[in-house]
Amino acid sequence: MNLYIKIGLSALVMLFFTSCDNEEYFELENPPQAPWQSLNDLEKAPIGAYYGLTGNGGSRTIFGVGRLAGEAFADGVNIAPAADGFSVDNDTEDLYNRTQAGNQVGLFDNSIFNSGYFAVGFANGALDFIENANNDPFPEANRPDEVARIKGELLFVRAYAYYWIARLYLPVYPSDEKKIPFRVNQATNFDEAIASPLASANDIYPLIVEDLKAAKELLPEKFDPALHPAPYEDGRVNKFGAAALLAKVHFHMGNQTEALSELNFVIDQNGGEYDLSEEPIEAWNKSGIERGREVIWYYTLWAGDGLGGSSNWKHPTRFSWYSAGNRDSDDPSKNGARFVTASESFLKQAGWMNADGSENPDALNDKRYTQLFSRFESGADPREQFNTTKPYVWSNKYYRSGVRRSTNLPILRLADMYLLRATVNALNGNTGQARTDLNMVRNRAGLGDFAGTDGDLLEAIEMERMVELAFEGDRLYYLQGLKKDIPNGDRGAGSVPYNGNFYSEVPDYEVELNQGYTN
Repeated sequence: MNLYIKIGLSALVMLFFTSCDNEEYFELENPPQAPWQSLNDLEKAPIGAYYGLTGNGGSRTIFGVGRLAGEAFADGVNIAPAADGFSVDNDTEDLYNRTQAGNQVGLFDNSIFNSGYFAVGFANGALDFIENANNDPFPEANRPDEVARIKGELLFVRAYAYYWIARLYLPVYPSDEKKIPFRVNQATNFDEAIASPLASANDIYPLIVEDLKAAKELLPEKFDPALHPAPYEDGRVNKFGAAALLAKVHFHMGNQTEALSELNFVIDQNGGEYDLSEEPIEAWNKSGIERGREVIWYYTLWAGDGLGGSSNWKHPTRFSWYSAGNRDSDDPSKNGARFVTASESFLKQAGWMNADGSENPDALNDKRYTQLFSRFESGADPREQFNTTKPYVWSNKYYRSGVRRSTNLPILRLADMYLLRATVNALNGNTGQARTDLNMVRNRAGLGDFAGTDGDLLEAIEMERMVELAFEGDRLYYLQGLKKDIPNGDRGAGSVPYNGNFYSEVPDYEVELNQGYTN
């Protein structure tokens, strides 16, 4: 999303957010007009909603912190120790130690709670506007297809925002514990604004599904310059993006038949727009309107924050915590924030590390290891302030374009879809198709076909997914979808229940303001 929002954003913010803090707003004799007076104006609505996802500041985005949580709670990472010179964020250390239960995770509040509801608010206001006009607010434009496309984007953004809010503020689905504000319309008066009803996972996930199903129906399959404005080409979602997220949500809910239908649609009916024909690194080294062949939806950073000038503060900086490269440079020596490293447990399971910590030669046969990870031997970290006492392997997926703070962020990828379909088919006994999909991903990585038995197939798919989606925040939520306990990794032997307390309490300021918590 290039975020072409120099005009209109302030009006959107005033209409949707500052109003909730000022009762007099609702009592004005001549309240402000809707910020959309034409179809061209309405195009700013989804841009504002996407903008909401990026939060207030470069580090405060759903994209960065959501991924960090999915990794830190699971078994694929470890915290580089202070003894080797690394500093650690307290919230991240709490996540890794799984000691956040019953507490607020401050790291989530701005990045997930505020950003998520910021996006929900933008989407709700524009959706209400469209609905109140019977889905045709500008009949003189004679472009119902464009209104449908805009509505589809708004529904998708609302679903994506609630997807992450639910993951990080609610017990795992299914659960009827009502904990988070539930908004599907814009507040029309002060009392309504400060008394949001509360929702559980059992409330939120069906809404996400319905929003994504509607978005899939409304969105085009791809950008068409003869039909769509230029900004729609740049990191905005289409029909396949909605279907891909819908597949992941269905899987998490245990709706395997529905998930399989969406996965088949994305993989088999995309008209050649998405495939695994490129090297793994090609998903991670693009900027501007470029994308790797497998990337279904991405967040683009190349135009800074979209508010004018050359500011780059909308760049998600959290990835620097576990990336070999830095957001300002691809030179590892300039990344002072790095401290979330690949766990030895993960590296050994992947066959990339021997029992003594040395590099397994087989690792060099896997293109993901050679292209998307960086290993530094003991004492060989290029930064002088660190005196490492063991080897470290860092993710090297982020900040790969070679242009300062410009690398696009893949969010939905085809490899994810293949491996998810492999899982669903393996669970349902269709081992032939499961092997085919697993081998598609393995072969792209330079590996041979899986040669194990059908009895080992599901475990092989899980391991392949752990490798393929490492440092993308997937591991915890994939295992929760399988209702499989979360291994301890480098923490020691054993595991913890998949439905444990892997979420934060709602911020105090929301509880104090929202009368829904006391009604």
